[in-house]
Amino acid sequence: MRKPVLFFAVFLLSVVSLYGDPYENIAVVHGGPNISGGAINVAERIAANEFYKTHPDIYDFIIVYTTFTPVMNMQQGIMLQSAAEGIGRDPSFWSPHGTPTDWGSEGRLLGGARMCNIDQYPWNPDDPMPFPLRGLSSIELLAHEMGHFWLSAMNYKKEGASEGSGGLRGCEGATETERCSPNQHWNSDFSSGPSVMYGHHIVDNEDGTFTYYYDTPRKFGQLDQYVMGLRAPEEVDPMFYLCRSQPCHEGNPSLPGSKTSSPSTVSFEKIEVTMDDIIREMGPRKPSHEEAKKHFNIAFILLNEPGFWPFPEQFAKLDAIRVRYEEWWYWATDGRSTICTRLDGNCDVEEEAPDDDMNDDDQEYPDEWHVEPDDGHTEQPDMDKSEPDDIEKEEEIIPDDDTAAGEKTDDIWDSFDDETGCSCSFISF
Repeated sequence: MRKPVLFFAVFLLSVVSLYGDPYENIAVVHGGPNISGGAINVAERIAANEFYKTHPDIYDFIIVYTTFTPVMNMQQGIMLQSAAEGIGRDPSFWSPHGTPTDWGSEGRLLGGARMCNIDQYPWNPDDPMPFPLRGLSSIELLAHEMGHFWLSAMNYKKEGASEGSGGLRGCEGATETERCSPNQHWNSDFSSGPSVMYGHHIVDNEDGTFTYYYDTPRKFGQLDQYVMGLRAPEEVDPMFYLCRSQPCHEGNPSLPGSKTSSPSTVSFEKIEVTMDDIIREMGPRKPSHEEAKKHFNIAFILLNEPGFWPFPEQFAKLDAIRVRYEEWWYWATDGRSTICTRLDGNCDVEEEAPDDDMNDDDQEYPDEWHVEPDDGHTEQPDMDKSEPDDIEKEEEIIPDDDTAAGEKTDDIWDSFDDETGCSCSFISF
């Protein structure tokens, strides 16, 4: 009698590396027959282990996109280590995603992001995402998921108060007898920067009214940068959120308004918060901004189904996101942090745009995609949303199942949200 075989996924463990092509900074991993199913982080974790068989342990984050729509179709930030004390991430943090060694790293890997099907992303990385994420661009969504390594778990306590408040954060699950539970995003009514972690760009009209501007490009706001170890507490201006209903110490569920929405003016109670209030509740950040890491190496992986090969358009789209992400990150952190997305980790070498060996048309990057960092907090650049004229579009694929890209399902998402939030190597596994 044949013994039963218990397996989670079946993989072919052959590894081949090929360099020198136009997309040499995207690692392509070919998956096994069950690659599109299973729980969040399973396929990504095995892909990372295969990736590390042919690449050194020089990466801080691994970003995984796919050429197919996974069964559990939602983006997810993946946190493997605790970022710091004083930011709502306890040093004894246990991650449901495993440890760096579980992912093939000897200890350097901090985390990553599961980004799902590359086809659902617009050609221009600065264009809004399809529904239900029209409040974020492709780049902002990537930064959002990677940002969960640090963000957003900050509470505050007013001087003399008996307990802290979660009013800066989104809040869900309230009942008639129980308070809501703060989530890992900023309150929709928090003037956050506007941050990629939600909140909004809210202007105090100084007449009792406040105006929301939805089309302002999102970034890492001043509080974000403090949490990330990029700013000293005294460099964070006083902030505020608006109270729509009592109790004012709780925030509203977090969803970004569509970038195409017209400005809206409201009249709500203003709750002011300072860094003294935050540190009173959270304690000081350790390590401080003087000691915190400022540069990060990132590996981009394109996970592929067996028997198929990524289309040239999929390579081109992901490489546009990768290249844009480097310059966007520098702008979004006000020049306080840098990232390198080259697989060799050497960003001192200027990259050339890919030639047409992998694409029918020349892949060019418009000058408008290059944005200089902004020294201020609320001033934002006028980022032209123009699309490359010389790229042939394919019909945008939007998932039509019950779990659309980025959409949360309570029974699955809740198990991760409380703790972690909501380059061409060819590898087969």
